[in-house]
Amino acid sequence: MSLSAKIPPYAQDLMNFYSPPHQGAWGTVIFYEQIPSDAELEAVALAQYEYFVGGSTRDFMIWRPQWKLIYERTPDCEPNIRVELDAATWVAGLDYEDRIANVLQYDYDSEGNFYEPKVLAAGFNSPEAQEFQVYTIGDGEVMEGLLALSRRRNGETITLAFLKD
Repeated sequence: MSLSAKIPPYAQDLMNFYSPPHQGAWGTVIFYEQIPSDAELEAVALAQYEYFVGGSTRDFMIWRPQWKLIYERTPDCEPNIRVELDAATWVAGLDYEDRIANVLQYDYDSEGNFYEPKVLAAGFNSPEAQEFQVYTIGDGEVMEGLLALSRRRNGETITLAFLKD
C-alpha cells in the first residue's frame, strides 16, 4: 500500500467520516493513493481488497472468488456515487439499497428520499473523477460488500470498501 504522504482534504475528510485503511475485514474503509495514469485500476483495487481482508496472500484465496467487476462509469455518465452504486447493485441482482444507505450513512428527508453525505459526494462526484469502478467483495459465506474505486485526472485514487455480515 503506497499511501501518499500528503493526503488531500477531501480524502482525509472521507477517512475521518468512515475509517482509514485497516485489516479488520469489517466495516467501511477509505483508501487514498497517488498512482501513475497508466496503472491498471483493477490491480490497485485488488491490492487494497487484499489489505482490507488481512493482507495474507494465502488467506486472500478465501476472499478472491467473490471479486467481480459489476459497474464501470462510462465517459458520458455524470459522477453520482449514490446513483451509480444503486445501478451497479441492481444490474448485478444484489438487493443492497438499504445496506448501502445504512453503511454509508445516507441522510433521509421527510419524504423518505435519501442523499449521500456531502463528504462522500465531494470525494466521488468530482468532475475530476474520470474513472469509477465497483466490485463485489466477500467471503462467499457470511461477509459481503462492495469496493468502489475512483481515479482522478491527476492520478489520485480514492477507494471506498465495506464488508458486513
